[in-house]
Amino acid sequence: MNRFTLSISAALSVAALALPVQADEVADFYKGNTVRFVIGAGAGGGYDLYSRTLVQHIASRIPGNPTILVTNMPGSGGVKASNYVYNAAAKNGTTLLMPFWTHPLFQLIRPRGIKFDMSKMHWIGNMAELNSAVTVMSKVATSWQDARNKEIIIAASGKGSETYIYPTLMNSLLGTKFKIVTGYSGTRNMTLAMEKGEADGRGGSLQSWSTIKPEWIANKTVTVIAQAGLNRDPGMKDTPLIHELVKPEDVAVAKLVSAPVTMARIVGFPPGASRAQVAAFRKAFDETMKDPKFLADATKRKMDLAPLSGAQVQANIDELMKTPKPILQRASKVLRY
Repeated sequence: MNRFTLSISAALSVAALALPVQADEVADFYKGNTVRFVIGAGAGGGYDLYSRTLVQHIASRIPGNPTILVTNMPGSGGVKASNYVYNAAAKNGTTLLMPFWTHPLFQLIRPRGIKFDMSKMHWIGNMAELNSAVTVMSKVATSWQDARNKEIIIAASGKGSETYIYPTLMNSLLGTKFKIVTGYSGTRNMTLAMEKGEADGRGGSLQSWSTIKPEWIANKTVTVIAQAGLNRDPGMKDTPLIHELVKPEDVAVAKLVSAPVTMARIVGFPPGASRAQVAAFRKAFDETMKDPKFLADATKRKMDLAPLSGAQVQANIDELMKTPKPILQRASKVLRY
């Protein structure tokens, strides 16, 4: 064998050994260790459901089989949790984050109070594309045009939430007359406010109705008058997307504000996790998304799934960060930030 052949043979041998060595390092680190999975929402909502279901199935696939505990840290539209994970939590692969889908967008158009950079996170993957919606009691309105003719009270959590974003987007671009009342904690409490007559409607993901009040959709107690996303939800093909309703000059802004819902349940490490740790979690995530037991649980719990790999999430966020400044400025103004 000549010197070149020997070099190639040695390189292949090193490459063959690299993966087992990495796996051993990861297993040694995580054996007996605990990983905190932080979400910026309270118990019982969509983020909580997705994170806890993922944890139940992914933990056994991580080398070393660490204990993974979900930590609810609501506040400031999820920003409290994202700030904590990015700045204060351990940066050694023992903290995971499921941020609100709004956070990559807010980093660009509403940076006040934000102390994180979503483009520098190490993304593991995305579980779902969940269209958002503006939903009202049918006795009050049955179309978005109705909301241009009379005031409709909308329950919302705060200006950092989708429950505020899309009613506000419609007020600015379509001339609706939603009166948005903030301060509600979670979509369950907003739905309760509708039930008690305190509010006429709310924003929030379409999927949230499947877990909170599915019968309201089925018996038409409520009407989804508009949805936000890049594609109509398969179960709501007759309900228009907001960007389909606006003037041509506003389509780019409406799509910018709607696009992040395609990454509605992203999961990642803050900066500091090793490449081997990220690779191990990405592999476990991808395997979990195809696992029959996980899929059966997701179906039982009425969870919509549209998985993306960690690399795809990273590419999507990098593309979002390239949005031209005039569009960002217009979006900020439209949402009254």
